[in-house]
Amino acid sequence: MFQAIVSGQSVCMRHLRTLYPLAAGSGLLIASIMLVSGPASASRDVLDLTIGQATALDQGGAGVFAMALLGLSCVALLAGMRAVGAPLSGWPERLTAAGAGALACAAVFPGTPFSDIVLVAGLMSLAGAVALMVRRFAGDERWRAVARPFEWLALGAGGGLAVLTYVALPGHRVMIGLVEWALLAIEIAALALATAHLTRLAWSLPPVEVLRHAGTYVQAQALEMITGGRRAATAMTVTTENAASGGRTATALLTRH
Repeated sequence: MFQAIVSGQSVCMRHLRTLYPLAAGSGLLIASIMLVSGPASASRDVLDLTIGQATALDQGGAGVFAMALLGLSCVALLAGMRAVGAPLSGWPERLTAAGAGALACAAVFPGTPFSDIVLVAGLMSLAGAVALMVRRFAGDERWRAVARPFEWLALGAGGGLAVLTYVALPGHRVMIGLVEWALLAIEIAALALATAHLTRLAWSLPPVEVLRHAGTYVQAQALEMITGGRRAATAMTVTTENAASGGRTATALLTRH
């Protein structure tokens, strides 16, 4: 019976590990094509418009759909990387999820100031996630092959954020569209690279190895939760000891008087 349960888990994991990268890769490809053929070429002044403004000019709705599809692709990529136990626990995972949510949220309110703010926040989150993944991938033998390309993409994303900050504040938003599109292209390239490597791992790893690495990821998450709980318990203990010490001091003073 135990062998039947393990066999069922292996079959389910085999299907999931191939479905996640397929969904993420298809979504990234379709969204990129729709963005290039839609909002990116919707106007002559697109380089002076933010991505949100250029998306609003696209009357066919392709840009809105593409932004939402990018967010969903990030979610599928996260799920696939968790399924194979990728070193994502902590801030890399949180920032990637935040970037996915920001892209999807920006698609709901295209062309508004809120959309521009959310989109910039999403670009910053994804750039931070890419930068943090470099060190994580370098320390994992299964992902070490993509650590160096991720490092170059992280440098490009960091430079793009610096230029975007200058253009948005003292640069009077001149060519802000060019900077945002370039930054988005770098981050899509990083997501595509992670998806390609995930696909290779998903098809090459045996089901038992996938289950083992997924268990390692769960253990890392549990360890992080336990560590946070211990820190909270330690802080509470220190607070209780300080309060007790203060109470004893006050009692001693009252006894003297």
